[in-house]
Amino acid sequence: MTIWERVDAALSGLGVPVFANAYVSTGTDYPDLYLVYFLVTAPPVLHADNNENLRDNLVQISVYNRSGLINLPDVESAMLAAGFTAGTRRELPYSDDTKHFGLMFEFSYLEERN
Repeated sequence: MTIWERVDAALSGLGVPVFANAYVSTGTDYPDLYLVYFLVTAPPVLHADNNENLRDNLVQISVYNRSGLINLPDVESAMLAAGFTAGTRRELPYSDDTKHFGLMFEFSYLEERN
């Protein structure tokens, strides 16, 4: 399973539109609430016998909501249940264009490689 499939599977149960890399407008209004995720970095962290054994995938998930940052979907619980480790969290600047507030989460997933 790729890291994108793993993140998508973790977030799909939240009942919120989820987009990989960016929300691409189709000419309609943005959803009031949606998630965007992307892979920040994925360095190998362990090698043995000239083979990569472990890779640390760092993903960023941004929650955008026109109603503010209260009563957001439980992204953290969904990601922790899928085996990710929680990292940095920070508020994103308000978007005057789309009228969305934003909150960003980082999660790490240590992937065993064979």
